[in-house]
Amino acid sequence: MQLNVENIKGREQIKFTDHARIEMAKDGISADGVLKAIENGKVIEEYVDDRPFPSCLLYGTSDEKTMHVVCALPQHINMLIVITVYIPDPMKWIDFERRRK
Repeated sequence: MQLNVENIKGREQIKFTDHARIEMAKDGISADGVLKAIENGKVIEEYVDDRPFPSCLLYGTSDEKTMHVVCALPQHINMLIVITVYIPDPMKWIDFERRRK
């Protein structure tokens, strides 16, 4: 399966892990904000060998916040699992899309 925004947006169900909810609360990010970031987002890294499901890192914006969303795409059900969400550190990212070396 290709991990692209169209596959991510096409999921019928979305599940937020407890970890994602904790991180969202720390950064003041709402579930609606995450959904908006996914809607206008871009996949910047793919982790096709992740287990139990392939996952990806998505960069998007919502409510003037830039965020990264790590999400998994189970192949056997039409669900998107949001693993974590965070505001990227500009010292670690170039334009929030490429990791600094």
